[in-house]
Amino acid sequence: MARKYDFKPDRERSDFWGKLLLTKKQRRSLLRWSLFSIVCLVGLLVQDVALYRMNLWGACTDIVPCLIMMIVVMQGAEVGCIFALVAACFYYFSGSAAGAYVIPLITTIAVLVAIFRQGNLRQGFGAILLCAAGGMLLYELGLFGIGLFLKLTTVQRLLSMLLTALLSVIVVPVAYPLLLAIGKIGGETWTE
Repeated sequence: MARKYDFKPDRERSDFWGKLLLTKKQRRSLLRWSLFSIVCLVGLLVQDVALYRMNLWGACTDIVPCLIMMIVVMQGAEVGCIFALVAACFYYFSGSAAGAYVIPLITTIAVLVAIFRQGNLRQGFGAILLCAAGGMLLYELGLFGIGLFLKLTTVQRLLSMLLTALLSVIVVPVAYPLLLAIGKIGGETWTE
């Protein structure tokens, strides 16, 4: 006959997280990067479903590269480079990207802009806005240069490509608070 105060062994954990043998910090880091991926996926859906029809002098928004650059700049080049590579691959394989050359283009520009921010600017909204604008300008100029080289575009499209870069930066004030809140999950990845 068992009583309330008799010894009972702890039951074994059989939930999903227990089987993965992840620490609490690793689980939070996994959650943070999963949420960043979901934000990029939602940006891709908004771009392809709602904003693809909006055209201003031949220019439209390009949200996903801007989101990738914001995330890499906010999280730092050391950990953001892997995310930039995976997100750029996903962006290309989604069918929304111009070509396979966007993978090294997005990854390289995002990491270079993040290194510039880490070396020269303090963390904050102004730094993220400046880095996202500069990164998108370099990205659109890179697309334009590759398009000219492959004879996929003409010189007359330069103005609309630059306008695309400016229109894409509109996402920064909208996405910054969300990405900042997600970035705080699991603690800081690095300190300056």
